[in-house]
Amino acid sequence: MLPKAEAVRLLKRHVKSAEIRKHSVAVSELMGEIARRFRMNPEEWQLCGLLHDLDREKIQGDMSKHGLVAAELLESLLSRDCLHAIRAHDHRTGVTPKGIMDKALIASDAVATFFSELVEREQTGQLAELDSKTFPKVFEDKPLRKLGYLKYRIEICREIGIPLDEFLGLAREAFERKNS
Repeated sequence: MLPKAEAVRLLKRHVKSAEIRKHSVAVSELMGEIARRFRMNPEEWQLCGLLHDLDREKIQGDMSKHGLVAAELLESLLSRDCLHAIRAHDHRTGVTPKGIMDKALIASDAVATFFSELVEREQTGQLAELDSKTFPKVFEDKPLRKLGYLKYRIEICREIGIPLDEFLGLAREAFERKNS
């Protein structure tokens, strides 16, 4: 398995954007928590989360390649499960998510993006109060309607057996650790 220090070097070499790197760290933290919940290997899952956006700058906006190029770059460095999750985390590639890691990465990526949007819009109060009842209502606010696609991707957590309230709590903890 790729040592975490080497993964961080790869991330810094391929991703110049501090925002994308911060996002990747948040996804990595959450993936580790999900792995622990399922008694899987948290280090492997964290690497998957940390490196899932490795190609964001290289693909130059062609999101049909997002994840595919990253998996190519990581081919001999990560497990087949990690590589498949990275390929499948963006629906625009056409790669079908199959396993628990695939769906965990989709939900983790979406919730980290969503939380960043709330912080950017200075709506951290909403972040602290999110639960399964308030979550759908957030997307009714006009400025957040355009993020509705994230709602469905976050709710994929249910497909892997994590209730939405629990997932939002795990995500909030991971996001707060990343920002502390």
